Amino acid sequence: MGRLTPPRPISSTRGLDVTAAADHRKRRQRPSQVTGRTSPHKGRRPADRSRTHRDPDDKPVSRLGDGPGVPVDWSRSTLAHLRSVYPFHTAAGFGERGVLLGSDVTGGFRGFYFDPFEFYQQRHLTNPNMIVMGSVGFGKSATVKALIRRLQAVYGTGRYLAIIDPKGEYSTVATDLGLAVIKLFPGKGGARVNPMDPGSTSNDDSVIARQTLAAQLVAGVLGRELTPLEDAVLSWGIETRCRANQAFTLADLHREILDPPDELVRLSRHTPLELARATSPVTFALDKLCSRTLRGMFDGPTTVHVDWDNGPGVVLDLSAVYANSEALPLVMVAATHWLNGALRGRPERRSVQVIDEAWAAVRHGAAYLQGSLKLSRTYGVATVLVCHRPSDLTAQADDGTASSKIAAGLLSDIQTRVLLRQPPEQIAAAVEMFDLSERERDWLGQLVQGRAIWKIGARTACVQTVLTAGDRKLFDTDSAMSSSGLGAGLGERVG
Repeated sequence: MGRLTPPRPISSTRGLDVTAAADHRKRRQRPSQVTGRTSPHKGRRPADRSRTHRDPDDKPVSRLGDGPGVPVDWSRSTLAHLRSVYPFHTAAGFGERGVLLGSDVTGGFRGFYFDPFEFYQQRHLTNPNMIVMGSVGFGKSATVKALIRRLQAVYGTGRYLAIIDPKGEYSTVATDLGLAVIKLFPGKGGARVNPMDPGSTSNDDSVIARQTLAAQLVAGVLGRELTPLEDAVLSWGIETRCRANQAFTLADLHREILDPPDELVRLSRHTPLELARATSPVTFALDKLCSRTLRGMFDGPTTVHVDWDNGPGVVLDLSAVYANSEALPLVMVAATHWLNGALRGRPERRSVQVIDEAWAAVRHGAAYLQGSLKLSRTYGVATVLVCHRPSDLTAQADDGTASSKIAAGLLSDIQTRVLLRQPPEQIAAAVEMFDLSERERDWLGQLVQGRAIWKIGARTACVQTVLTAGDRKLFDTDSAMSSSGLGAGLGERVG
């Protein structure tokens, strides 16, 4: 039997005859003899091939190899160098604490995880509040719904969900998650909540919060700020009721100051007639809050029972008044206060409060909302404001200076900013409001559906939210415009 000879390695010159090996070396050393061209690097050592030359436009270029090749920008770098030039691709990320929302497209498409309370504990944030902003149809609502659905899936009742739903868009999600739904509508037979409820605390903060709320509601009805005397009378009525440790409603407050008692007259340093005339706008505003378009919603004791301690959460459906541009902001402020008051005082559990169409709450309740955000960390409440564009926050005041102050005040207490695509006319305002870089500015006008810039503290990521088939079925808000529903043709991306 003959001897078996092993095959020769294809990529090696070992085993070749001497002549073939010599020819191979010649071809490597003298490419000009093979091509018939004169090498510009003739006589140079191989180590000199990396030298940079200049093209006719005086632009530094390099040629690959010794042949003519294609001029390209020369760069000799390691991953350590590249990390300093473009850190997004090599950043450590935010870790895997929280719930999986999608993929970080600026970090090698690694999974992106988020939970406001986990991030606060990890010192990524100094407060747990969020704002989600994006044009219609680019996945704003789907991003928020995916977040709350996955928070419940991971943490269960450890994340209490409280949602202000002006358009009735969260009903399917509420049914899926087992959330209690309270539908408020004017007239008899509907649910009623009392914004003057003390909530779970009866301390000085609760008194001040109710005074601020009442002032904001009355000012919203009047369309102007209260005079010092009007504000003082309203605050006196609330403090008097609180001091007596009595439960009261807006209707009770109206009766308290409609016929001013002697104590109030004496403190005001007015005659009874002068005081009644000066404060009559307040009494008229309180009467309106308890009648007409708002009748049956806030004019009496709370008629609903909610399991704040063990239940998964609650949704306040305000769709019955959504079309009423005058009533909706007032209802939003009153409902938000009632809900926020009930969430306080339960530090053993964390609450996520979503305020959709936040522009309406800002319109008449900017001061109250700002104060509420400042206390969120104290009470374990993460507030998520959802709106369309920067002008939703800035256009609610009478002048530009006041608008800027309102927006700046709110954003100072919000460290998680989620920005989906914006129309061209809003990009400049977004850049100024959120202090965006030039690269982030370019992204903002080109983001695809479901992709958002996440600014978390001092760090930034571009995240593609990923939906499951169950998510897409629950989150469909565009069925009237598409026979196939949300996300058709988008695979697992957000719709």
